[in-house]
Amino acid sequence: MKRIILAAAAALAIAATPARAQANGPQHPDRETIAAADNYNDLLKDFEAGNKLTDEALATVYYGAALQPGFNADRDYAAVMAAYSSGDMKRAFTLAKEALASDPTNLSLLFKAYAAATASSDPDIKSQAAIYQTRLLGICDAIMNSGTGVTETSPYLVIRRSDINDYLVKYMQPSQILGQAQISGLTAIKAIFDGINDDVILYFGIFK
Repeated sequence: MKRIILAAAAALAIAATPARAQANGPQHPDRETIAAADNYNDLLKDFEAGNKLTDEALATVYYGAALQPGFNADRDYAAVMAAYSSGDMKRAFTLAKEALASDPTNLSLLFKAYAAATASSDPDIKSQAAIYQTRLLGICDAIMNSGTGVTETSPYLVIRRSDINDYLVKYMQPSQILGQAQISGLTAIKAIFDGINDDVILYFGIFK
């Protein structure tokens, strides 16, 4: 969906030079800083409107969602998935939009809302696709900026396990996933990317 090959190659380059990674590499979001943000609701409104946000604001919106009362990382949206799988794009979009009202940073819902809006024959629904694309790319950028992703000491951080698959498969778009394992509390996934000669192992952790 974006310049993933360049991003992955850059991550590998950063990981190969620890001094550079410490100086210029992605920084893990700081829980205390995010929890102390007093403008979360304002940033969330901007995010939901599809406005462009700074990297810091996107990190606050995404990781701050996990600190909000009632957050449930394991919430299931079977009705949305069923409607999308059936090809009923209007219903899939409507259900995804309703679910996002209470779970606005859910990456799976954002991808479904965007895809359903893009595929919809309803012009009013189709016109909203750009908003959901901006939102989902913002979340993916926040994850991309949370770590290099290629070392155990600098994993990508997500707030729900389902975000790992959506981020990897739909955003990074590997040509093949070779397998995954749990290592020291992290999810390690070996994948092949077009344009990168060697297999890549990506590490994902849960923001806490």
